[in-house]
Amino acid sequence: MVGHASGRPRAEDPPGEATARKTSAKAPEQSTKQPSRSGKQSGPRTARPRQSSNSPRRHVKGSPSQAPSQVPQKASPRTVGSRGTSQIGHLRAAWGRRLARWGERLSRPWEGSKASEPDGSSAQRHRPRRSGGADDSAQRSEQVTLTYYCLLISTLVLETFGLIMVFSVQSVTVAANGGNAFTDFAKYLVFAVVGTVGMIGVSRMPLSWFPRVSWVVLGLTIAMQCLVFTPIGVNVYGNRNWILVPGVGTAQPSEFIKVALALVLGTLATWYTAKRRDRTAVAGWVGVAIAIVAVLGGQDLGTVIILVLIVAGALWVGGMRKRWFALLGVLGLLLFAGASLLSANRRARIIAWLHPEGADPTGVGYQPKHGMWALGTGGWFGVGPGSSRQKWGYLTQADSDYIFAVLGEEFGLVGTLVVIVLFAVIGGCCLRLMRRHSTTYVVATTSAIGAWIVGQAIINMSVVTGALPVLGVPLPLVSRGGTALVSVLLAIGVLLAFARHEPGAQEALSTSPGALRRSLAVIVPRRNRARDK
Repeated sequence: MVGHASGRPRAEDPPGEATARKTSAKAPEQSTKQPSRSGKQSGPRTARPRQSSNSPRRHVKGSPSQAPSQVPQKASPRTVGSRGTSQIGHLRAAWGRRLARWGERLSRPWEGSKASEPDGSSAQRHRPRRSGGADDSAQRSEQVTLTYYCLLISTLVLETFGLIMVFSVQSVTVAANGGNAFTDFAKYLVFAVVGTVGMIGVSRMPLSWFPRVSWVVLGLTIAMQCLVFTPIGVNVYGNRNWILVPGVGTAQPSEFIKVALALVLGTLATWYTAKRRDRTAVAGWVGVAIAIVAVLGGQDLGTVIILVLIVAGALWVGGMRKRWFALLGVLGLLLFAGASLLSANRRARIIAWLHPEGADPTGVGYQPKHGMWALGTGGWFGVGPGSSRQKWGYLTQADSDYIFAVLGEEFGLVGTLVVIVLFAVIGGCCLRLMRRHSTTYVVATTSAIGAWIVGQAIINMSVVTGALPVLGVPLPLVSRGGTALVSVLLAIGVLLAFARHEPGAQEALSTSPGALRRSLAVIVPRRNRARDK
């Protein structure tokens, strides 16, 4: 190629000048050989004559003096492959840094602006900084209080959903028995109000308050559970797990044992992590065993399963070795099998679950079959609120164990998925609390409560859908049961207290204005402006 006088290369020559360029490349004055440093003649090299700064330079095709950028050369396949491999490596490294930054933001969102890359460099240089400091503080406040508000909102939505479903079912069942559905629902509404107020009160307690009162609560609940073996105990469907309270009705003390066990197991898990093996620790485990045996004495196998889940959830994060954990699991399965075989009713339920085609459609196979029919009738969007047909005497436990089937019939698959998502949100909040707290007590107690609520919900839905035999386990926050609702709300209050003491959440909640203050902040300046005019 021939450059211009200014030294810049010009465009490609026309094809007709290729022969002239080849001829000029073979000229003797351009193919002179130069001796190497060793004195031997090297390969033919092109001599570059001295030229003035004003004379144009003439380069020969293939000469070593020509710059690589001036002659477009076709890259070899090996060069292309290595270049592609390097690009893939850069992409992998970039995505690795991005995923690490996202994981850091998910696990510690309040430190999102301080997250670091895997190589130790700060991630703040990769994202632009906000101009306003007030916006940053507001966003950080929303992030640290995310667990608190997600847990509170999902609980209130599930509780409201449960009140609607209970009234929908009781409007038929209570009226069929000659009672007043509104009076019966008003009694249940009192339990909901008491539980909600208790939840808010417990959420305001300091963290040091829970380990101190846990042992007292466990002793009181065990004493209440022993009352089921007295004349005031009530036998329902073969389970003696209720007591008769004058002016209130029946109450189930084993529901409060769940809360007490979750609080006590946090302390026991802390002692187990610290390798404390004194008499006090042994006495604590004996108290846990007494509580479980007291419930098992009333032949309430479904509640015993939930208590075992609570213990397992606390021990799993408490540092118990996997082999001991597996051994306890095997022993629990053996006890469950033995208790099921000793009861003719439970044995018939298991056989009906294993062989549903041979189950008595008017006996043990009656409710599972009608529960599946209710879910199938609902379709995508359900038959409408209050329009269920299975609650008209076909499902005898439509307001407790099989309320999920009625919910699916009236609100369809969409309604059931909403309930499942809300329970998943509660489980996600428990996991978030466990990640953001460093104390063993909070982590173990949160794990126990999460295993209780989410595990009980999974068991109830599995029974309704036929994945498990009938166990008599209600759906938390949705099924009818005053003591069950109050106990779950108190447990949620404990989780809310833990969420209020997350790193940075206490300051954010104390400084963030409420709804009334935000409204006045907008209304009052307008009044002042009108008055000034």
